[in-house]
Amino acid sequence: MRLRYTLKGIQATEALGNCLSRVLEPGSVILLSGDLGAGKTSLTKAIAFGLGIEKKEVTSPSFAIIHEHLHGHLPLIHADLYRLGLHADITETGLEDYIDAKNVIIIEWAEYLKEPLLETSIKIELDFIDEQNREAHLSGKTEIWNGRFLQLDACMKTPCK
Repeated sequence: MRLRYTLKGIQATEALGNCLSRVLEPGSVILLSGDLGAGKTSLTKAIAFGLGIEKKEVTSPSFAIIHEHLHGHLPLIHADLYRLGLHADITETGLEDYIDAKNVIIIEWAEYLKEPLLETSIKIELDFIDEQNREAHLSGKTEIWNGRFLQLDACMKTPCK
C-alpha cells in the first residue's frame, strides 16, 4: 500500500509525525530518505514527541550514527547513515542489536543501506516542493502496514491531529 501527502509547512510535517506515532508498535522500523534539508529529522522529532519524547532531545545523529531515546511510550532508536555513504552496512554500526520486537527504529538516509533492511519496514521519501513545502511518499510491503496505513490516513484527514 502507498500513501502520499503534501506537507504544507512544519505543522503538516508535525501532524504526519504525530499520526505515525499513533500507529507504531514495538518492532516498527521506519526508513527515511530524501535530500539534505528535506525534513527527515523534523519528522523524526514529531514522531518522537508523539511517543512522549521531548523534541529538543532529538537531534540528527550524523556523527554518533545512533541515538537512543528510551524514556518514551516506546523506546526509540534514531540512526543516521549519512556519514557512512552508499552501501552502508548496519553490522558495522551496531544497529542490528536494536532490531527486535521492543524498539521503534527510525533510520535517516536509509537509501544508503547496502541491503534492504526488513520486509516489515515502512519507507518514507521526503521530496522538496519549495522552501516550506514537501511531499511525503509512504510505502509498506506487508500486511502489517495496510491496516496501519488506513489508521494513519484517517488521522491525517482529521482536523485536530
